[in-house]
Amino acid sequence: MANNESQKKRIRQNNTRNIRNKAAKTSLKSSLNSLYDEENNLVLENKSEVIRNLDKAYSDGIITKNFRDRNKSRISKLQ
Repeated sequence: MANNESQKKRIRQNNTRNIRNKAAKTSLKSSLNSLYDEENNLVLENKSEVIRNLDKAYSDGIITKNFRDRNKSRISKLQ
């Protein structure tokens, strides 16, 4: 249990960041899934938006560089 004010503040900050990061990851996964419609057909209109979301998640520190690059490569191969 936290004994002083700085530890209590750190716990509050961690909880806030945890909630924000979970929301961002969920949004990113939804974005990745938006490349396919309900019948698993490819929808290429969302391609640039998904890549932009990957870049933003990486710049915010939500995902790693390798995760971003791997997914961007897979998306660019889709036709």
